[in-house]
Amino acid sequence: MFTSQLSHSSSAFVMHSETGFITQFPAMAYCQVAFDVTAYQDSLFSEYAIPFPPVLDKAVAKRRAEYLAARYAARQLLQNAGCDGHVDTSPSREPVWPAGWCGSLSHTRGHAIAVIAPRSAGLTPGIDIEMFDAKTMRETAEMFTSLDERRLLAACGLAYETALLILFSAKESLFKALYPEVHCFFGFEAARICSIDTAAQSLTLELTQPLTPARKQGCQFHGLYLIEENRVITLIA
Repeated sequence: MFTSQLSHSSSAFVMHSETGFITQFPAMAYCQVAFDVTAYQDSLFSEYAIPFPPVLDKAVAKRRAEYLAARYAARQLLQNAGCDGHVDTSPSREPVWPAGWCGSLSHTRGHAIAVIAPRSAGLTPGIDIEMFDAKTMRETAEMFTSLDERRLLAACGLAYETALLILFSAKESLFKALYPEVHCFFGFEAARICSIDTAAQSLTLELTQPLTPARKQGCQFHGLYLIEENRVITLIA
């Protein structure tokens, strides 16, 4: 899924960063960072030349650190592409990308990831990163899957809890990919998994309801997943 081009350690806060391209989508670049929440300071926003948004005025340090880490990853990619802009935040907290660019952000427990692509590539990026928690997956499965989906996942060849996490993450990625286009919130029930290919580490999601005249019921989206140590990353493009 990832073709790494540069990997290095950075600072007490951003302990490690890795940049490269998505193998299946060469026009899409990624940056993944490992960060230390305990090393966060508000001054890092200025140090990294990232605007401090009003939505963080009342946020706790952990939330500020997560926001900063994801924007740091995005800024690295934009700078690598020759863009001096930054990722802003809309009133609905949706990332606002510089003109000519689109992308997606995600973070979880000391890890953050960003992907970007030129709008001319015609991609709709949605990225999500989730940590393994088998107990939570088992207890919440019915909240984000149907019985048919659970049967498919149980038979796919992966550990059941891992397959559940992949689907949960993929549906999160789908929401991030489509929200900038549909401008409405939709739940996990708005899409179902049709297939999962463990050899290719890919899956297909299908809308179960219309979201816009162009995004009709039955519209399919192909995604990728990657299992990394104690986490899963999914991408819809």
